[in-house]
Amino acid sequence: MREFESPQGHHFLRGKVVAGTTRCFNCSKEIPAGVERCPVCGFALSGGRIEAIKEATELNSRAQLHDSRGEYVESIPLYRRAVELYPEFVVGWYNLGVALGKAGRHDEAVEPLSRAIALKPDFAAAYTARGDVRASVGDHSSAVEDYSMAIELYPDYAQAYYKRALAWMEMGRTREAVQDLEDYLFYRPHDKRARRRLESLKGGE
Repeated sequence: MREFESPQGHHFLRGKVVAGTTRCFNCSKEIPAGVERCPVCGFALSGGRIEAIKEATELNSRAQLHDSRGEYVESIPLYRRAVELYPEFVVGWYNLGVALGKAGRHDEAVEPLSRAIALKPDFAAAYTARGDVRASVGDHSSAVEDYSMAIELYPDYAQAYYKRALAWMEMGRTREAVQDLEDYLFYRPHDKRARRRLESLKGGE
């Protein structure tokens, strides 16, 4: 029996029927055979939707292969098709936003990252990625808000501290930048570049 994993970590099981029951493709709960919607999670169980989700995950995998080669122009249409087929595909929206950012299409990247966040409000990596694209277009204040949300969700998210420090520096907020670099170095004490940056900031205080 084939099995694959959803963006939320659920396992999709293909059409297993046991003694008058079947498994939901989303939450894997056993439910009565023949129902159209899972009474546990509300997932629509129509075969067409399942086929669309399978195709979306396959497109996402192909796109990620392009990303690994730096071929973002090739991956972006695949991600777009994946989220068109499966609009609740959190990781698909996230990957699309990241790919657009890597391709230098920063303004376009905000919307898919925001979609990923709307679907999964505790998606710290999506907040950080959105902060990156906002910082890239000079919107450092909004970038700080995104990095701060990522840190609120995961206080040991080292990279978010470092990126927020850079945004603070762009805004001339030296004190805040120093604090974030110190917090970052607590988690990554061997990062020589960050330590040099911190020493430079302290020397200019």
